[in-house]
Amino acid sequence: MKNKQSQKPLPIEVQLVNNVKNCRTCQWFWGGTPPYGNFPVFDWNEDFPEEIRNQKQTTESVTKPVLKVKACGQGQVDPGIMHGCRKAPIMTVGINPNMTSYFSSSSGARWCYPKFSKNARYAYYYRHHNVYQESLDLNFIKENVVKGTAIIAKNDGWLLDADRSSDHRWLLLTIQYAGEDKKREIEVAWTDDLRFVVFVDRSHKVDPDKFGFLKGDIIGGKIEGLEKEDVQLYENSTGYYQRYVYVLEAFKKLIGGDMSNAPLSIAEDVAQHDMIACASPGWSSKYDIPTEKITKNCVVDHGYLVSQLIQSKPSVIVIVGGSSLKMFAQVFAPFMKDLDYQYITTDSKGNSTKEIKEIYQLLKETTEREKFIHIKIDNYELKSRIVISPHFSYSSNFVEQSRLSESAWQAFESDFSEDVKILNKEKRIKTNSWNDITPIQIYGKDDKIKKKLSVAAWNVLMAYYYDPLLMLAKALEQEYNANRLIFDKKIKHLKRPEGSCQFCVNELWKFPDGCPYGKEKETPLNESKQKKIIQQVIAADFKR
Repeated sequence: MKNKQSQKPLPIEVQLVNNVKNCRTCQWFWGGTPPYGNFPVFDWNEDFPEEIRNQKQTTESVTKPVLKVKACGQGQVDPGIMHGCRKAPIMTVGINPNMTSYFSSSSGARWCYPKFSKNARYAYYYRHHNVYQESLDLNFIKENVVKGTAIIAKNDGWLLDADRSSDHRWLLLTIQYAGEDKKREIEVAWTDDLRFVVFVDRSHKVDPDKFGFLKGDIIGGKIEGLEKEDVQLYENSTGYYQRYVYVLEAFKKLIGGDMSNAPLSIAEDVAQHDMIACASPGWSSKYDIPTEKITKNCVVDHGYLVSQLIQSKPSVIVIVGGSSLKMFAQVFAPFMKDLDYQYITTDSKGNSTKEIKEIYQLLKETTEREKFIHIKIDNYELKSRIVISPHFSYSSNFVEQSRLSESAWQAFESDFSEDVKILNKEKRIKTNSWNDITPIQIYGKDDKIKKKLSVAAWNVLMAYYYDPLLMLAKALEQEYNANRLIFDKKIKHLKRPEGSCQFCVNELWKFPDGCPYGKEKETPLNESKQKKIIQQVIAADFKR
């Protein structure tokens, strides 16, 4: 992508805007009939709305109006670039954007996505993306139900289930009306351009005092249209984006002094990148996604993350979850040799497979010991602290807990049977569906349950104890003490990494606030040299 007037190559960070936004390489997402969608999309009425750059992060659950927009019908979700300042000193790396509108619920019906008519708007949106995701008013969605497709409640009742197929546009609704013992099932199928949405939420149980819907309510229907000027857009706080706010707050408390009340924030001090640019409802085998091919296209062949990482040069990289780490290592393993993140399993036939270690084990290892990604090519050098975190989507991942492996838990049950009875009575023993770890809920090292347990049992639990948020914050504290994270009292944010950035001020656009860090005044790395570095990083994986 080049400017037609000067023909001067644009900086990599600016090229990525057009390259990612318009990428349609993955035929599984974009060829034939796309597997998901279509979904409500919107555009702004101006290029750089003030409301977008003045978002304030929160850890509360919030839904609030943000501005009026143009509802542009329904469409596919454009691939997304990194959220936040390109030179933020902390970068989190996840799998891919979450396609929240896929899910059959009232919130799934109203979630919406940007479909910007200008690259400048797209760039501005992602530069200031904080902890929110957008939605439209549910009544506006209901106004666009196709006549004759609505499922109308014949009586008060409950939606017991909305079981959607993961590989077909098919849904089985299970409802129960008041006064009826028999459950009713309704099958629904739809096309990609005539989406079926559910307007009520599941009821966990039949409660005569709390109906899930009332007689005459629209339970669901097929949608078309959704085109209108000046429609109210809402912003909704989202757990994944909020998770690291807690870490920043704990970090500020650890450092104290001038940092205590500093407005450290997502989008300014923390950028959030995804390995894969295109959205999906999940990334497990449940969704039948060709993950290896898509990863090769996005991460290896296009090198979107590599390009951004080389330009950003963050001081700290927080890799979110085991799947993200596995994908990250496909490219960067040759440059993080001091991180032992795998173990080998052997099946009954003698076949060996490398697996990612248990994520809390990696959290402990990377927060207590310095692990780095180190890239040095010619006169270019990147050295970033690597920290592995549990997945941000689940708040339960970040509660204080002791985590015992299957063998450790069996030994604990055998040695401390009376203590196990107490833990059971207090409902401290939690279930875990994705590995053999048994989590024990512990509310800090001074938890009142300590007095009820034997000293020996308590000491064992403390040996397996995790406080994930504090551990992540302490890793930042270590970087601060090592002078690799620096607080700039003048700007009241963390100091930017070295190197130029033209993302906010360039030949194609200039954002209203320009670059508050003056990075546009620095001389950019020669484009041909930067591309050579990117190519060498990607090629390194195939030299092993």
